[in-house]
This record gives sequence, structure tokens and C-alpha cells, in this order.
Amino acid sequence: MDPANSLRIKKFEKITKMALIPGFEYDIFISYAHMDNETFPGQTDGWILQFFQNLNLMLAKRFGRMNMIKIWWDNKKLDGSVLFDESIADGIKKSAIMICLNSPCYEESDYCKQELNLFHKKAQGEAHGLKIGRRSRLIHVLLNNINHRKWPESLAGTTGFPFHDANEAEDFGEPLETNSKKYRHQMRTLRDALHQLITDFVKMADVTQSRDAVAAGKYTIYLGEVADTLRSTRKRIIVELAKKGFQVITGIPPPDEAEAHQKATEKALQKSNLAVHLLDRYPGREIIGAPELWYPQKQTEISLQSSKDQMIWVPSEIDFSEIEEEVYKTFLTDLENGKVVKKPYEFVRGSKSTLANEIIMFAEQLQAKKVQKTTDKERLSVLLDTHFNDQLFALDLSKTLLENEIQPFINPQEDDPRKNINLLAERISQVRKLIFLYGNVSREWLLERMSAALQLIITRNYPIEDFFIYMAPPHKEIKDLSINQKFLNINIVDNSDQTILDKNTLHQFLNDLKSEVA
Repeated sequence: MDPANSLRIKKFEKITKMALIPGFEYDIFISYAHMDNETFPGQTDGWILQFFQNLNLMLAKRFGRMNMIKIWWDNKKLDGSVLFDESIADGIKKSAIMICLNSPCYEESDYCKQELNLFHKKAQGEAHGLKIGRRSRLIHVLLNNINHRKWPESLAGTTGFPFHDANEAEDFGEPLETNSKKYRHQMRTLRDALHQLITDFVKMADVTQSRDAVAAGKYTIYLGEVADTLRSTRKRIIVELAKKGFQVITGIPPPDEAEAHQKATEKALQKSNLAVHLLDRYPGREIIGAPELWYPQKQTEISLQSSKDQMIWVPSEIDFSEIEEEVYKTFLTDLENGKVVKKPYEFVRGSKSTLANEIIMFAEQLQAKKVQKTTDKERLSVLLDTHFNDQLFALDLSKTLLENEIQPFINPQEDDPRKNINLLAERISQVRKLIFLYGNVSREWLLERMSAALQLIITRNYPIEDFFIYMAPPHKEIKDLSINQKFLNINIVDNSDQTILDKNTLHQFLNDLKSEVA
């Protein structure tokens, strides 16, 4: 690692891997057809992988640091038989921008169309809308020279970024060679457009809720003791944080003997939401009665033992090898390598000039994430268990559930209803109710699948009391579903004669889902 660079070290992704754009977990979602990433004989990396690697590096250089822009792409190579695995749907839902790599393979893939339509619909329903200024949140990259009349409806009106070698309007073209001059030029054009879009998005991001909480005095930052070399920096940061409405508790200043200092620090931390520690090459003043312990280091250690969110900052130019105090050198090295504690924290190498903004941005992201977690906890979650043959029905039903504040997790299954039982068990443990989609599968398959789920619930004591059977086309008779068991309530929703639920049936279905069993 080059200490001259201003790098945000991403530790323990529970906290640190957040998008730059507030309110989202990912800045960019890349939607593509897996066929376009297949390699020809002699090739090592597919075209899509190289595109991702180039884009990631170019954005890092443009924004000034690695890992600042968080990109979701299907690097696990989930194939088209897995319809909206919850990780895919979750990635789309939590992304600010989508890049669509359009090609004949993309347009022939129902899976890709579903990704595109899901993002298009969710973006339209968000406070920001589908456009930031005059820029669309859907970035259209053309791998071939596809006529605009054949573009998916969601991409209508976009200009597109051509990454093909077609010279004439009637030429089909091939994806540009990734080492060609034209490819590098197009990557720069795309990078600059994304940089501007992300920059504008950050400015417009809806952080009203977190700012209101701050202004109301609900968000407090504990700013730890510092070495003399950082004292003026800390004073300036306190002023900047106060301007933004943050309450600031400063580090307990020396001299205090060890035990009194410990108690005072713990008491101050109890009143805070976020603890920030600024550490330099010099360890600061020694604690009275505790040789080889310094106030900044000790307050950091106490803070890391608490449940508070943490941010630890060191100057970008610091070289740990030049630190004379061995104990302090080891402490900083272990901090950067995540060896001091196992809990997540943010470790930042950065500039003094941007430090206040770093703290403010991190605090607002934590606030936004906390609000999102609260919302998710309040939302009913259900498991939609389905066969691959009923993927389209499952997607339509999941959209309806989302629109009605119910969080669905889709679990597509193969022909063997007893396969992947451990995966089924894991997903059952995360929800409160189960919906079995009964469409293009046999009655025997459905009953065997329900039996497997019932056995898991009983043996593992999962708190589920409701089974729902959603009957999708083709036509079925309810009387054929004779299920003799006394452990769970079984609710049947008959929609086997039409593709869209009628309003009365939908209303009853949603009420039954949201109701608690007496």
C-alpha cells in the first residue's frame, strides 16, 4: 500500500462497504447476459469481466481512491435458470444506478429483461425518480449496433454508449477489443458521464431524515483526544460539525489518572452515536500512572470495546515503520489490519482538508442505514417457494407483494422437491410465512415440497404458522388439494384462471398474509 495515496481502507463489510450515494448500498448495478462473458478458445477473461475491471479502476482513479464506488455485478455466475435469486433482486433494489450491457443475448434473455424492468419500476417510484437532472439512472451500453427500434422499452429515450466497432448504420459490429484505442476512449467517456451522474446524485440524495435527526440533537459524535500535532485540526472539525447540526463530545482531556479516565470516557461514549478518533505518528500525552499508554490510544481502545459505530483516521502520508514507540506502532498497524478487535469499524487514510466531510458523510450514511434497517424490520417478510417453470408468475407476484409493503424472498427449485433442503431451511428461518406457487407443476410435486417444509418447521421449531398456496394458470380445482395435517393453517388463493389477481381476491390475500394467527 502506498501511504502517499488517500485511501479509505474498507474493513469488515457490515459497516464499511456502503455506497458513495447516500441511501443506497450499491452505487452501480451491472446487468448483462452471461453469454456475453463467455470466452473464445485461448482467452482467459470474458469481455464483461474485463469491462468491470476497467470501469472499477477508472472510477477509482477519477474519484481518487479505491473502493469508493461500490459496484454490484453477478461475479458468482448465477445462470438464467435462477430467477431473481434474492441476492440479485436485493442488489437491484439497493442500487442507485444500473448499467445495461445491451446485445442480442441480452434482448433474448427474459432474466435480463426482468432485471431491467425491476430497476426501471423501482427507480420511478423513488423520491429521486429515474433522472438526476437531465441524466438517466439507466446507463445504456451497446455491445453491438442494435437499431433503436429494437431497444427494450425501458431504454427508450437513452442515447447509449457504443462499445462496438460498427462504422456504418447498417453494420452489426462486434464488441470492441478491450486493448484497443477506441475501447479506451469509450471507457473514458463512460467514466466521465458516471462521475458527473454520481456527483450530482450525491448532491441531490435525500438525506432529509438523517439531517432532521441531527438538527434535533439526536445524533452525537464523540471526538477522541488527539496528539498536539492534531489539536488545531480537531478544533476546526468541531466547528464544521457544529455548523451541520451535530452535537460533539470531545475527548476527555488529560491529565486524568487511568481509572478516572476510563470511567469518564465510557460515560461520554454512552451519550454518543458515533466515535471518531484522529491518530498521528506521535502517540500524544502519556496517561498518568500507566507507562507506555497514551490518551488517544487508550480512548480508541475503550471505544472499540463499546457498541458504538467507529471511525478511525490517520494522515495519508503516515509511515508506520518510522514510528519510534514500538507499542504505538504495533497498535496502529494492528488497527489498519483489523487485528485489534473483531467488530466492524471504518479505518481511513486521508487528508486533513477533507476530514470534516469524511466524518459528516460517514455519519449521514450510518443514519440512513439505520432508518432503512428499521423499515425492513417493520415489513412482513415471506418466502415464495416456486419451481423454475413458474418463474414469471413468481416475479409478478413478488412485485405485487413489494408494492403492498411485504418483503418477498423467491426460492426457485428444481424437479426434485427434496433437493437443497439446507438452503430451504436457511430461507424459512428468515421469514414469517410461506407461499407455495402452484402453476406449471404437478400436484404431487407441490405436496412433496410442502411436506419437506413442514418437516423442517416441526423439527427445527421455526415460528411459522401459515402456509399459502397460490394457484396460478393453468386451471386447477381447489377440491384436488386435499391436505390432511393439523400443524399449520393452509390458505388457498385460486388465481388459476387468469394472470392478474382480481381486486377482491388480492385484498383478501394481502389481509390474510398480514394478519396474525390467533
